[in-house]
Amino acid sequence: MKLVRVQVKKYKCVDDSGPWRVDQITCLVGKNESGKTALLEALYKLNPVEEGEAVFSETDYPRRETLTEAGQSYLKNGDAIITHWRLESDDLKLLQDRLPELQIAPDAEVRVGRGYGQSLRWQISIDEQQTVKTLIESARFNASENSAVGSPATIKELFDCLEALEAPTGKHDDLLKKMLEAYPKKTAMSGVSGCLLDVFPHFVYFSEYERMPGKVSIDEMRMREQSGEVPFGQKVFKALLALAKSSIDDIENTRHQEELIMQLEAVSNRISDEIFEYWSQNRHLRVEFRCEAGKPDDPSPFNSGSVFQTRIRNERHRASVNFDERSTGFIWFFSFLVWFSQMKENYGDKLVVLLDEPGLTLHGKAQQDLLRYIKERLGLKHQVIYTTHSPFMLDAESIFSLRTVEDIVNRDEVKGVERIEGTKVGERVLSKDHDTILPLQGYIGYDIANTFFIGPYMLVVEGPSEVAYINWFNRQLVVRKRKGLDIRWAVAPAEGAPKVTSFVTLFKGRGLKIATLMDYHKGQKKMVDRIEAELMDEGCLLKTTDFVDQEEADIEDLIGWELYTHLVNESLGVPNQHRLSCERPEGVTRIIKAVEEMTKLLPSTVAEFDHLKPAKHLHALKQDEIDNLPGLKDAIDRFATLFERLNKLIR
Repeated sequence: MKLVRVQVKKYKCVDDSGPWRVDQITCLVGKNESGKTALLEALYKLNPVEEGEAVFSETDYPRRETLTEAGQSYLKNGDAIITHWRLESDDLKLLQDRLPELQIAPDAEVRVGRGYGQSLRWQISIDEQQTVKTLIESARFNASENSAVGSPATIKELFDCLEALEAPTGKHDDLLKKMLEAYPKKTAMSGVSGCLLDVFPHFVYFSEYERMPGKVSIDEMRMREQSGEVPFGQKVFKALLALAKSSIDDIENTRHQEELIMQLEAVSNRISDEIFEYWSQNRHLRVEFRCEAGKPDDPSPFNSGSVFQTRIRNERHRASVNFDERSTGFIWFFSFLVWFSQMKENYGDKLVVLLDEPGLTLHGKAQQDLLRYIKERLGLKHQVIYTTHSPFMLDAESIFSLRTVEDIVNRDEVKGVERIEGTKVGERVLSKDHDTILPLQGYIGYDIANTFFIGPYMLVVEGPSEVAYINWFNRQLVVRKRKGLDIRWAVAPAEGAPKVTSFVTLFKGRGLKIATLMDYHKGQKKMVDRIEAELMDEGCLLKTTDFVDQEEADIEDLIGWELYTHLVNESLGVPNQHRLSCERPEGVTRIIKAVEEMTKLLPSTVAEFDHLKPAKHLHALKQDEIDNLPGLKDAIDRFATLFERLNKLIR
């Protein structure tokens, strides 16, 4: 059976999630408190691996709602979790073998739900009338026996007919006996559910916070077992013992302790080997076990009885620490594999894995390792649904398997009231809520950035106008058969000086040669100097003041006053009587600041100035118009000097 759709209703913060599609691996992405955990919890209760967990409590009903008569009715009759399953070939064969009379479409879906009434509810589309007809035909009744049965249309009606017979024949009794075995509750669905329950997948739920403890007091564990209050971490420890074909009784048996530890180490080595296929952070770790008597000075409950310790040894540093104290990510990975391995032994491959915020404490690279494990190992045989708000736990190749989770509140601006809709699951990747899709945007941006620049040399500039001017002047140098910018340089705009640091940090260490061209003036001198000192290789940060005789300068100063003001006048369509003068006023240091102030005084009929308009105008000019531009020669010479400096950085 394969899970295809899920819907959660009336559970904690979820009023109605709406139906959402499930793939082989499905990621629920949303911000904190959006309801991701509630969705997994409700799904887990459908058919959990742990007995006693399939319970919906009245306290799980949404707190913001009062239990009206309709609410009380829902508690009795409604489903908190609704799932739809596709029957696979083995499932259809099982039904055919056990219920050969059953008339069911090959593409029929099974609906399985559970609510506050606790029992599973099964539904499937069956041609019940034809099923009943086939059952009657299989009994080989004679005309009289057929007449006695009549024309029932459902399994229940056929039961009623057979049980009401005053003088049933042997064939009537045989059919009734056969039906009681196949349909124990005298309905068609009881037969179907009785068959499919044997192959119905169980759910494994594992959260970021569930880990095996490093120290276990055997006496305390016995007490907790007797009271029925064993914490999940100790259940993981019991699973480790079970994998080693052992139990807590064996721990206290001194004759078997060495044998027990050998068995545990063998299990640990097998699990660790699987981890290290996907654990790139530190391959020098191994797990050790010790069983000792509690010391009187140790804290309770570890001061008496047998105490079992699990430790992590770092072979690189030749030291071991308690399992609880180091490498949180490794502990989580190890604990999950112990628990999952034991569940596989119990239930085989019929498991759906639910991971709540897996790898939350892992480094970004380790999260990608975990994602690779989910795809290459878990996802091959099991459906996996996991939640995250980390960009490193998203897979751009499976973008259509992402589901957005949002806590929706609609506001009526006219009435000034809010209507709370609760948690909703969406299949549209581009949610309206920026916070919800922020991890996706972050990952896709990182993914694109890793492939966007195909050359080994990258020039980072502050914005699109710088890119436009560099490309234009490079082309003019080539037209004039002079040396331009080497084609191996890829020019990337960082959308502002502060983001230059982000660009450099992102690409640093990825085998790229990075240079930057930055404006240098009072507002950002300190930042530029720090970038040069702490982030850039020597000679790779170029300042605009390097190419003009000024203490402060922008890219516009490389263009020069005469040419730049001409471009401003033309691009804005400034009337002759208001045109900016081609003569540079005294006291002007930075061209762009002076132009910004001057254009504020232009008539309102003149287009508003922005940095990109002069660059766009320049690119639109024909070559014969370009050759007559004022101040062009000096500007080309300054850009030629800039390109020469950059080309020297290429090895």
